[in-house]
Amino acid sequence: MMPHISNGLRILNATTSCYRKVPNREFFYWLTIIFNRVDYDRIQSVGPDRACAEWLLKNGASVRWKGFSEHLKDYNKLLSEENRCYIQAVDATDSGITHVGFPYFVGCRYIDEIKLIRCYYLYNTALPLLSAVKDSLTTLEIKDCKSITDEGVRSLKNLKNLKTLKLTGIPYLEHKASLRKELAEALPNCTIELE
Repeated sequence: MMPHISNGLRILNATTSCYRKVPNREFFYWLTIIFNRVDYDRIQSVGPDRACAEWLLKNGASVRWKGFSEHLKDYNKLLSEENRCYIQAVDATDSGITHVGFPYFVGCRYIDEIKLIRCYYLYNTALPLLSAVKDSLTTLEIKDCKSITDEGVRSLKNLKNLKTLKLTGIPYLEHKASLRKELAEALPNCTIELE
């Protein structure tokens, strides 16, 4: 290789190497923020359940419509906008949902089950926003969500209609015994699994 080309490549490599040091998580985090932005015009146009389902499916989650037995996982298999369906269950396993999109739950009146399993971008700020479905939510599972702490779990105390609450694989919970006691007092009709 010619010396001036070799020097040029070395200089180019030196100037671009700093960009490679930015963790991929940061780039993908900002990308997920964009995919989680709430489109209020879309909610007005198609209704809260359809808009919420679109948000969830775009971010890798699945939904089960009221009256259906199977979860819908494929965005391209959504029924036409004229068909009014209501979300009954959400499975956000391995999805890219973040707190930014949680306002989509507002107006969804039939969601009784939510699974938040291995949600990489789920932070404490998302959990208080579940109050949007507190009147219908009876089953909540949060598993292997590495960014949830005691503060986030405490915010679940306002979900008064919960019958089942499973919290497992959450490594940064520091006071499990006191959390279990607080949750049991706030949610006396709920079976709580906290490991």
